[in-house]
Amino acid sequence: MSYQVIARKWRPQTFDEVTGQEPITRTLRNAIERERLHHAYLFSGARGVGKTTTARLLAKALNCHKSERAMPTPCAADDPTACASCREIAEGRSIDVLEIDAASNTGVDNVRDAVIGNVAIAPARDRYKVFIIDEVHMLSGAAFNALLKTLEEPPSRVVFIMATTELHKVPDTILSRCQQFEFRTIATAKIAERLRLIADAEKISVSDEALREIARAGEGSMRDAQSAFDQVISFSGSKIEAEDVETALGIAGREMLTRVVRAIAGETPAEALAVVDDLVMRGHDLRNFCRDLLAHLRDLLVAKVAGETDGLLDSSASDRAELARSAKEFSESDLVRFFHSLTETEGQLRVAAHPRYQLEVGLVKLIEMRRLAPLDQLIERLSVLEESLRGGKPPATGRTPPSTAPVGGSSRPSPASGKREAATGSSRAGSATTSEAETYAAVPAASPVPADEVPFSLDYSSRPAAPPPPPALTLVSTGGQATEGSRQGARREALASSEPPVNSAAGLADDEGMGRGAAPVRAAAGGSMIEALKTGLEKRKRMFLVVALEGARKVGIEGDELSVEFTPEAKHLRDNLAKPESVKMLREVCRELTGRDVGVRISVREQSAAEPNAPLSKQDEARLEKQRLREMAERHPAVQELLQTFHGEIVDVRRIDGEQ
Repeated sequence: MSYQVIARKWRPQTFDEVTGQEPITRTLRNAIERERLHHAYLFSGARGVGKTTTARLLAKALNCHKSERAMPTPCAADDPTACASCREIAEGRSIDVLEIDAASNTGVDNVRDAVIGNVAIAPARDRYKVFIIDEVHMLSGAAFNALLKTLEEPPSRVVFIMATTELHKVPDTILSRCQQFEFRTIATAKIAERLRLIADAEKISVSDEALREIARAGEGSMRDAQSAFDQVISFSGSKIEAEDVETALGIAGREMLTRVVRAIAGETPAEALAVVDDLVMRGHDLRNFCRDLLAHLRDLLVAKVAGETDGLLDSSASDRAELARSAKEFSESDLVRFFHSLTETEGQLRVAAHPRYQLEVGLVKLIEMRRLAPLDQLIERLSVLEESLRGGKPPATGRTPPSTAPVGGSSRPSPASGKREAATGSSRAGSATTSEAETYAAVPAASPVPADEVPFSLDYSSRPAAPPPPPALTLVSTGGQATEGSRQGARREALASSEPPVNSAAGLADDEGMGRGAAPVRAAAGGSMIEALKTGLEKRKRMFLVVALEGARKVGIEGDELSVEFTPEAKHLRDNLAKPESVKMLREVCRELTGRDVGVRISVREQSAAEPNAPLSKQDEARLEKQRLREMAERHPAVQELLQTFHGEIVDVRRIDGEQ
């Protein structure tokens, strides 16, 4: 006798043997016992969960000859005393139970010949004529339309049982005429129990860990799990261990998954890449490994959130202990971020030309995520800075406020501590007063603010749609990472208490106007340095920069900084000059002329602010007072710390001593 595969040999022969579909089998049994039968049933669900098997069992129950009426316990196929009807239905050769493959008979003519032409003929021997239509969603639209009337009002002794894996493709007109049963995927534990029963009956020695791996490979499908079990038996014989399952099915074992998790926890990308190399050398499917890693991350999250709650983890006791130990290395937010990132990687592996590269980058990305600062740490740092700002004192702990470890996670230090970049805040997008290329430079801490300074408060609310520009607002473009010279220039600008005198557009900056005690660099007579700067721009065919410099009210080189000042009327020239590529070109030309890196400062000043001897109106006085308060705020160490940490900008400054 030829060999019969496990999936066919161990097909359920009674409703009690159907695994994982107890609500459906109970409903059908009760309907048969109480004679509340419907004329059309629709079974939907994933592959290998028992749809066709249940349809045959229902047909056997309706036509079993052991009773004068339908009964919920038909004959078993291996029972020597089984009736002829049950044996023929189990073997697929009953003349009153017609199984139709809709995938092969999709047209309207097939439906007319197989269904409509036979529906009026009474059953030859059994009580009911049963039509089992498998993969019914494959029928054409015309075939569905031809079936509608017959399906709605069939003869009294006709029952339709349809099965599909894609319920959404079945027309609503068909669905409304059927009783619908949705078959669920089968739990891994239930599949393992069924496989254990089969292994004992087949006299095969298999460990519980091996059975769990086989059941997990089925992904909720009993038929897939039984086929995998057959494959492992062919590989290893009558004694099966977990290593045999991993080798035969090409799945990654728990050791590989644990290595990856340890690499993420220890932030060792080389170990993660070594795991991928090992998988490739063994010929494993990288997408399957990615899915297994997703399942492992899910188990880690369950162990972190729910502990060893029964029913949520399919692992053994030893595996649960290992999961608990690994879960302590991460916080819940870490595991959620890992899961979402790995899900994206798994989707990309489906169409990736080089799956190995995609997986390697995805695993390294998980490791880099460990360096993200938790949100609660950032909020706490902001609270400490705001508190120090209200008191007028720098943070007590230095540059970085204390941080707490994430709840339930590791106590690794915040990656932001001790690492400070050049503090520049992007200008508001779409603002009417600031271009995209302009940036505000945070002034480094110089000295504590005197105690007699007027206290102030900062308004962090969103910038209005079109606010009036501040009278002495200074926009600084660093053109990249700020140099020490540009930072010194910014400090001198912040500490200057009087406005510089106005020079001509082509002249050099005056020594007293540009800063106290700072001498201009290479101050040639007649503005030769600025002329050389224009000449260098002309050679590079950047005439619009030359036009912008000619339209400036003052251009000069002071120390390690090129200062360009515009009037409010020339704001459009300032916008062109403040673009990143323009700033980069200015720095290149200045480097050629001076032999060193030079920062670029672009500012806008009103005429009244540059003429201290001229009589001022009340409006000008208010604006100058606003500017003075702003400069005080910029020099405050707490404000400097806040701007550098969050790359922000000062939107507004108000007095808090009763005058708003």
